[in-house]
Amino acid sequence: MKTRYRILFFLIGIAGIVLLAVKAVPDGSDWGELFTPRLPLLLLGLLLLWAVIYAIHTAVYLLIMGKEAASAVGFPRMYRICISGFAINNVTPAGIVGGEPYRILELKAYMPAGKAASSAMTFNLIHMIGHMMLWITGALVYLALGCPGNTLTTVLLMIAAALLLTVCVYFFRRKQKGFVVPAVRFFAKLPLIGKKIAGFAEKHRDTLKETDSCYSDFCADRGRLYRAVLLEYATRLLEAVEYFLIFLHLGINIHFTGGILVLTFASLIGNLLFMIPMQAGTREGGIVLALACLGFDMEHAVMGGLIFRIRDLSCIAVGILLILIGGKKKQKS
Repeated sequence: MKTRYRILFFLIGIAGIVLLAVKAVPDGSDWGELFTPRLPLLLLGLLLLWAVIYAIHTAVYLLIMGKEAASAVGFPRMYRICISGFAINNVTPAGIVGGEPYRILELKAYMPAGKAASSAMTFNLIHMIGHMMLWITGALVYLALGCPGNTLTTVLLMIAAALLLTVCVYFFRRKQKGFVVPAVRFFAKLPLIGKKIAGFAEKHRDTLKETDSCYSDFCADRGRLYRAVLLEYATRLLEAVEYFLIFLHLGINIHFTGGILVLTFASLIGNLLFMIPMQAGTREGGIVLALACLGFDMEHAVMGGLIFRIRDLSCIAVGILLILIGGKKKQKS
C-alpha cells in the first residue's frame, strides 16, 4: 500500500479512537469501583483471548485465499492486516467503508486485484454468516432459559432468528453462484445512482468477473467452505467467553450460556444500528437488555460495558498502530 494511503487510514483511526473514547464512557461512571487491582490481569486475559480470535480470523482469511495466495502473503502479515482491518471497521460508520478497502489495498501487492477483492468480500460474507449462527444460537439459549424477557422481546427475537435461519439456508443453497456481478447489475438499475454504478461496472468489468469467479471456486470446495464457516462461528463463541469473564470479575456468574445471550443481544442491536461507529451506546443497550432477562441490575451492565470498551479501545489502538508497519512488497503474479 502507498504511504499516503497508510497515513490516511492511520489518521482516520486516531480520530476515531479520540471520538469514541469520549462517547463510549457514560456520565457518572464510578471509576473507583472499576479500577480494582484485579482489572489489569483481567484486561491482559481478554487481550490474549482476542489474540486467539484474530488468529482464527486470519486462518479463515488464508483458507479463503487458497494455498498459493496464502503462501505469498504469509500468516504474520495477514495477521497484522486482519487486526488493522477490524480496527478501521470499528471506527468508521457502516464498518466496511474502511476495513475492507484497507485490506484490499494491502493484499493487491501480493495477488491480482480481483483475487484481493474476492478474498475480502468473501471473508466479510463468511464473517457475517458466523454472526448469524451466533444469533440463532442465542435465540435457542433464550428458549432454553424459558423466554425470560417480556413478550415483545420474545416475539422480536424469534422473528429475527427465523429470518436469520432463512438467510443461512439461502446462502448454503446458492453458495457456488457469484453475488458481485448480479448485485452491481441490480444497483445499476436504481434511479440517481444507477448511471454511476453502471459506469463503474463497465470500467471494472474484468475485476468484478474475476471476483465472482474466485468466490465460486472457493465455495465449490465444500471442505474449505465449511471449515471457514465453523471457524468463524467458533470466534463468536470465544467472544461470549469474554462477557462471561467480565461479569465473573464483577462478582456475578452468568455462566457461558449467559455470555452467549449477552453477546447475542449486544451484537444484534449493534449491527441493526450499523451506522454508529464502534456501536457506541447500542451495544450497552443490548447488555442491559440481556442482563435484565438474566435477573441482574443495570449497574452491572454499565460496569461490564465499560470494561468491554477499555479492551475494545486497546485492540483498536494496536490495530491502528500496525497500519504504519508495512512489510516489503512483492510483485503480483
